[in-house]
Amino acid sequence: MSDRFNLYGLRGDDLSEAERFTSGALEVEFKSRESPFRGGEHFSHRGSDQLEITIESNFADDEGILSAPEFPLHSMLIFVSYATSEVERRLNAQDGIDRLRTEVIQ
Repeated sequence: MSDRFNLYGLRGDDLSEAERFTSGALEVEFKSRESPFRGGEHFSHRGSDQLEITIESNFADDEGILSAPEFPLHSMLIFVSYATSEVERRLNAQDGIDRLRTEVIQ
């Protein structure tokens, strides 16, 4: 079995709105967190299996470099670790959420 790691992006500027939108699409609850390594406030969800989802801003560091500089049009990022096919299906079906990158580890 392979492990899937996906990055999705949203173009909106409101982190709380991104959390509500993603929570509704996946029917899961997120917890608000704080970390300077993730640009300050962010949201996370950990499933009963290995699934982990983090919603954060595509923030600029002290030098003005975005956390995901290859996706400057996406101000909100959704990191999905150990993605299931159901999570992928639900996120891919949402208008406004773009899959930016997928990494598969065998």
